[in-house]
Amino acid sequence: MVAWPGREAPPDTRQPRSRLSRDLIARTFEGTMRRRRTRPRPPPSRLKDILTCVEEACGEAETVSCRAILDQIGQRSFGAVLLLPALVVVSPLSGIIGLPTGAATLIVLICGQMLLGRKEAWVPRAVTTRSMRCQRVQKAVRFLRPFSRLTDRILRARLRGVTEGAGTRCIALACILLALMMPPLELVPFATSLIAAVITLFGLALVANDGLMALIAYALTAAALAGAGSVILG
Repeated sequence: MVAWPGREAPPDTRQPRSRLSRDLIARTFEGTMRRRRTRPRPPPSRLKDILTCVEEACGEAETVSCRAILDQIGQRSFGAVLLLPALVVVSPLSGIIGLPTGAATLIVLICGQMLLGRKEAWVPRAVTTRSMRCQRVQKAVRFLRPFSRLTDRILRARLRGVTEGAGTRCIALACILLALMMPPLELVPFATSLIAAVITLFGLALVANDGLMALIAYALTAAALAGAGSVILG
């Protein structure tokens, strides 16, 4: 800076120009991507699509979080979100002690939101941050693939009044009753898996708008309630 004659040059208070950090650039880019409108992914309409979403969430990683799986499936489809904990109990993962009870708690939470008429399922952070080994998840997916091929041939949109509007709340109530039976029956071999299979049928009925599948699940619910009552009371 040039000093005037007879005057002392003022000190230079300018700060040195600093480079943008990688974190700042990443946050700016992430904010821009959030603001950009993207086409929402259509909700899965078949069990095969849901299993594919789970596989895509795993990718090549060693572990996968529940958040990553939910992001692939989308939380606007209550049927698909309801299917996740039910399928976990149906699969070989049900052998983990305490897992059926945790899945039942999540099912009650999801169905409670259905009763309240929410448009999008909310899952607690304590659940979404949990991770599982992809090797176990992929083993469960392979176990469920033959079942998906069978159900996808049967499922189709019909009797929609059973799965829409008030019918959705009736399904939610039935699933809550089924889920409440799972904790006391956790130590009974295959009991929780059979109950979760009925909840799976309800979830598939919601995903495909298949009222006939829902009616079959209602009949199995009545049988499960009668059987569980005899086991608990007897």
